[in-house]
Amino acid sequence: MTWRHLIIGLIGFASLSLASEARAQIPYRYTPPAGPTLPNQLNYFRRDVGVLDPYNAFVQPQRQLNYQLQSMVQRDQADTRATQRQLERIREIRESTAAPTGVAAGFMNYSHYYRLPSGGAARTRTR
Repeated sequence: MTWRHLIIGLIGFASLSLASEARAQIPYRYTPPAGPTLPNQLNYFRRDVGVLDPYNAFVQPQRQLNYQLQSMVQRDQADTRATQRQLERIREIRESTAAPTGVAAGFMNYSHYYRLPSGGAARTRTR
């Protein structure tokens, strides 16, 4: 019994020590509400460039990314507006087929299949 506990404990400890990070945690990246704290123009003076100059290494790719992101946002907003306009046209064209509120329902109303007796007592029909 104690050997089993020892083996299970060793296996559990080994599995915990091999895990590098929790998969459920999303990496959090803080973005200041007022925008970036350092201006992009400081990238001109960076010394950690490789073969390229600072403009082609940092500034131009960042401008290109910003332009692509802005065009994606504008395209998404235009698509959203077009979809809203189409939905408004559809609502104008089609009138609702649903009954208005307050109309009596006829759920399981089978009274038109059976003839009710016209007198006080029920009569049987014979042929």
